Amino acid sequence: MTKPAKNALEWSVFGVALLLVAATVGYLLRETLATGNRQAWIEVRLGDTKPNGPGFIVSVTARNHGDRVAEDVQVAVTLEPASGPSEVATLVIPYLARHSAEHGWVGFRSDPRRGTLRVSGLAFRSP
Repeated sequence: MTKPAKNALEWSVFGVALLLVAATVGYLLRETLATGNRQAWIEVRLGDTKPNGPGFIVSVTARNHGDRVAEDVQVAVTLEPASGPSEVATLVIPYLARHSAEHGWVGFRSDPRRGTLRVSGLAFRSP
């Protein structure tokens, strides 16, 4: 019994599959060799303030400039109003990939535009 010859469709499927596997292996090798080993370095920026229900919200952007991921990122933002007690709000980001950014909001009862906002704390875990 002789083997039937492969037709053009079978060779095409084989070629495409081989190309995809080779591209995936090449990408993984490049990422392994080209990725640095710099610890996660997180920059936090405070953005716009908007009214939200009975209070106000402030946009927060956390950007990881490092080569490693950061998990359980906690950003504490303190509002020191012109009068009255300070308020602290915390944004939690479960996963911040390397060379990426995440955006979120923190809320306050007082208007942040009439006080001073500052990032008062930053904590994260390196897996």
